[in-house]
Amino acid sequence: MKRYTLLIIILLATTVVSAHTNLDLSARGVEPARPRLIPYNNMAVAHRGDSSQSRFVAVVEEPTRSEAGSTATITTHFAMPVAWLNRQVLLRVGYASAAYTVYVNNREVGFAPLGVMGAEFNITKVSKEGRNEVSIVLDKTLFANKLYEPKELQVEHIEVFSQPTIRMRDVAVNVTLNEQGEGVAEFAVPVKCDALNRKDMRMHYALRLNDTTVVAEGYREIALDMRREDTLRFACVVPARALWSAKTPTMLRLDMESRIDNRIAECLSCKIGLRQILLRNGKLHINNEIVPLNLVEWEAVKSLDEAKKYGYNGIIITLDRNADKVIEECAERGMYVVVRTPIDTTLLGDDIKRGGNPSNEPLWNSSYLWRNTHAMHSTKGNCAIVGYAIAKGSTSGINIYDTYLLMKSLLPNHLVIYEGAKGEWATDK
Repeated sequence: MKRYTLLIIILLATTVVSAHTNLDLSARGVEPARPRLIPYNNMAVAHRGDSSQSRFVAVVEEPTRSEAGSTATITTHFAMPVAWLNRQVLLRVGYASAAYTVYVNNREVGFAPLGVMGAEFNITKVSKEGRNEVSIVLDKTLFANKLYEPKELQVEHIEVFSQPTIRMRDVAVNVTLNEQGEGVAEFAVPVKCDALNRKDMRMHYALRLNDTTVVAEGYREIALDMRREDTLRFACVVPARALWSAKTPTMLRLDMESRIDNRIAECLSCKIGLRQILLRNGKLHINNEIVPLNLVEWEAVKSLDEAKKYGYNGIIITLDRNADKVIEECAERGMYVVVRTPIDTTLLGDDIKRGGNPSNEPLWNSSYLWRNTHAMHSTKGNCAIVGYAIAKGSTSGINIYDTYLLMKSLLPNHLVIYEGAKGEWATDK
């Protein structure tokens, strides 16, 4: 009898530990990933790109820091104007060196198991008119950090902004070439309704070359019921001279303005490069031209100038601190990019038995999938990106295989690679 009692206690303890570990590994309250999109109250301010001039962006005070053992708490404040009371309030953490939990006015709003990639949280329900407190608690000891060990405890680029209750949540584009060599660009704009009743929205869009020449313009309308999401779509023909390539890194500007009851609700503006990308018979094609890739690790060079000097036409960069700025520069200067998801198991050995390297440990499966898809959705709008590296590691396993299959289903025309595949099929050759 005592033996069975002991066995039950052990099983219950294991279940509790497993549940806690899974909670530690899974994101909570994190919005679907997207590139950084800041709303503005008019298009003129949006073009300047100065978020401090937008009425939809709050001033965030200089953060303070306190430490206790393995944790660090970053605290800041923002003032919410009364005009935001009928809008959604979102918090964006651009960079955090470790897994962290977010609190607003002493109430937990979410948990990010990987901080180095930007994450957004909807804080509407816990925000109030006037002064609000934001606390970000980082913890080095969390199990989630095992896949990407933090070297310090630091947070950067905290932003608070508001969007209307029916809001443009993201933008994606796919380009194909017609028989004349022109680009046919198909845009998709997911729209989310957070209201409790039906909302109607009209979205005006304009695509411009050199900020002056109008390539396309028009509008689309949408009506959504409570808590629903749908996608606005539009397409246009882009002249061959306006397509992006390494030889001619032409950038266009996409403006989107939403109107509710014929009043401007928000304005979004972003630079965008349009090109067709295809992967055929193991060769990469940009605008129907074969592109031989000669890539270098970003950590191995001091600048893009040095990479070009030594004959490289692209870089492999881990999506870590300031990586987004480097990737944007690559788009403007005509350099190709392979983005590596922040997973590094090179120091965890080659043992693929249970409890060994995370690449073959089922406990980490959802983490591999989430981190890679989060990296993809955070960067998918950048024309310089031609592929993704699943992780940095020395061995393969079920998590690598599952991630490769998922990424290829989402990005069949991009490279998906894993340098630790050791000749196995879980990587493009």
